[in-house]
Amino acid sequence: MNDFLYIYLSIKSRLLNSTLTVLLTSFGVLIAILLSQISNHVEKRLKSDGKGVDIVVGAKGSPLQLVLSSIYHIDIPNGNIPYQSALEISKNPMIEKAIPLALGDNWKGFRIVGTTSDYIKHFNADIKKGRLWNNDFEMVAGANINIDVGENISGAHGVINGGRAHDDHTYKIVGVLKPTGSVLDRLLLTSVNSVLEIHGLENIDDHNEHNHEEDKNINKHHDKHEEHSDEHHDNHKHNHDSNENYKKFEKNVSSSLEPEITALLIKTKSPIANINLPRFINRQTNMQAANPALEITRLTTMFGMGSKTLTFLSIFLISIAVLSIFSGLAGNLENRMGDLAILRALGYSKKRIFKIIAMEGTSIIFSGIFLGTLMSFFSFEILSHIVTPLHISKAKFIVNFEFYIIIASVLIAGCIASIIPAYKGSKISVANQLSQNI
Repeated sequence: MNDFLYIYLSIKSRLLNSTLTVLLTSFGVLIAILLSQISNHVEKRLKSDGKGVDIVVGAKGSPLQLVLSSIYHIDIPNGNIPYQSALEISKNPMIEKAIPLALGDNWKGFRIVGTTSDYIKHFNADIKKGRLWNNDFEMVAGANINIDVGENISGAHGVINGGRAHDDHTYKIVGVLKPTGSVLDRLLLTSVNSVLEIHGLENIDDHNEHNHEEDKNINKHHDKHEEHSDEHHDNHKHNHDSNENYKKFEKNVSSSLEPEITALLIKTKSPIANINLPRFINRQTNMQAANPALEITRLTTMFGMGSKTLTFLSIFLISIAVLSIFSGLAGNLENRMGDLAILRALGYSKKRIFKIIAMEGTSIIFSGIFLGTLMSFFSFEILSHIVTPLHISKAKFIVNFEFYIIIASVLIAGCIASIIPAYKGSKISVANQLSQNI
């Protein structure tokens, strides 16, 4: 009899047990691989997007929310801060570089960010097509946004999709960036003044020129947009009543005539400054300074607790599968002693008997590994389209060292579980077994 045929018939004879073992193995492999893929992706993106930012200055509130909204653009900002206050902070001798961010709008879910060219330089990004903006209401698009140079777009109110469109103001796309593998790939960048003007706030340049005198800084530009500001605020309040953070953020945007920005990304000159500067800002100003490294560590700690639970679940499922292989082969061995004795009598060697039984267990574990790997690939592809951070960053399934470790570990465990029953079966006494059957 062909060895593979014998293995097939043996597995078929205990189909239910074999099927459950394959499923347990596949689910264990699925969880382990998915966890590895998501963890690697998250870690990579956190390092890439947060590189070079030592401190984030923004409105009072949750420091983690401030970091997530300003650096990673995956949360709603706490609010806004006065531009003049941010400017004074940026002049601190402990600061090497400070990049302003003005948020408040989106286009089809992609955030519009008012900033300076330093923000692009921060990510070492290059222009793929067109140029950087030179004037207000000119815009540069990230690589992951399906838009081309020369197109005109209107932003919508809010940092998430679904807000009221600013049809009275349009941006002109003047440049498209090359892919960077960072958060920059999914942002629309323009000048800070462009964002301020749309929201009816005073132009930064005008504000500086008039030395902050309240009766003088209400210029023609402000008069033109004051009515729009009131209408804009009322409409926002209607659309976002259910989100307290959003209401707080938008209220700060529209209620002040003074120029405001959302956050200031700071790179300090020394590690000491990373400690002293946040203390000064938090104690002496109405703003908040958050340490991205500290906040992300807290986030990954919380994420790690969940990942450990999933890891234990994966190990538990695989362990049950391995034990199931062992018990299935060992339990079925007693019923197969007569068959194995006949095979020996027909000329099958001990080595061949060992190989047949071992291959039976290995084939079951290999089927589970194959099914689990296939499931993990398709599951990750589905998650990459459902989970927003994975989708917008175009996460890809990566076959890395951890992947091979998971596969090898499960395969080795399955082989070990098959060795003891295979060894016992190969040592069968043909004479004794046949005499018992007679």
